Amino acid sequence: RASPMDFSLTLDGISKQFTDVKKLFTSAGPGLPVADLEMVIDADAAYAQVASTPASTPEDYAAHDAARFRLAWALAHSKKEGNGKRAVALLQEGAYDWADAVGARDRRYITAVAHYNDGDFLAARDAAEQALTHDAMCRQAETLCAAAENAIARDGLIGIGAVGVGAAVLGGIVTALATTRRR
Repeated sequence: RASPMDFSLTLDGISKQFTDVKKLFTSAGPGLPVADLEMVIDADAAYAQVASTPASTPEDYAAHDAARFRLAWALAHSKKEGNGKRAVALLQEGAYDWADAVGARDRRYITAVAHYNDGDFLAARDAAEQALTHDAMCRQAETLCAAAENAIARDGLIGIGAVGVGAAVLGGIVTALATTRRR
């Protein structure tokens, strides 16, 4: 049994420490589900089929809304680059005349998910806050808003650290130049 002062490292110990640090910088966020490529393709095909016919009845409008929202959900939860932007475009206010089938809270929340998965944490926080204006008790939006705020703070700390390292390197260079000029 190792004592508390035992500093020997095993390969497993180093691997676990690296994994813990990696999680800090690449966290998947607040337990968001991930849509695979098949889900995106299926949702895209369903939306294309519904969108190819004009809506004339309330049921048709509801079917269009549901298919569009399902596609936006799959794109927002996909890890493929560019899908988040496409989800945001599908959900953008004013770009589509939504009927009552999909609420504004849900559209804003999925927009927040798309921004979060794209790494745009400021936009994710803003969209999550907008979702909360529609339903202050939406726990998913609360959780995502908190996760976006944590990511913003984490990115700020990383930025501060990078500036500190840059300042230290610059200070070292200035000191070295000053020392060589005195000789």
